[in-house]
Amino acid sequence: MSRATIDQMKQELCTELSNGGDLEEIRDRAGEWVDGYLPVYYNRILEEWAQMPNDYTDRGAAELGAGDGGIFNLMSLDLYLYYTDLFNEAVEELESEMEEVSA
Repeated sequence: MSRATIDQMKQELCTELSNGGDLEEIRDRAGEWVDGYLPVYYNRILEEWAQMPNDYTDRGAAELGAGDGGIFNLMSLDLYLYYTDLFNEAVEELESEMEEVSA
């Protein structure tokens, strides 16, 4: 799941860059990008949460401090942290690739 998601994010980032965006602006809007990847329906939350690495389990409420909305809210917070890390990795890879091309 993670490699495919990173590749998909990089592809979307490239599209954004080709439309005149820049990486700093994209980083500033990271939360919006991550929100777009979060599942909304309970069955998708369960599926994606089950596929995410175990080290994200129960981190969302601890790090984001908003764990009072039930189990699906807690799972969504964990997924938010997971997708944030994937997004940051996609941006870093893209930035590295851009530096290689310009060098």
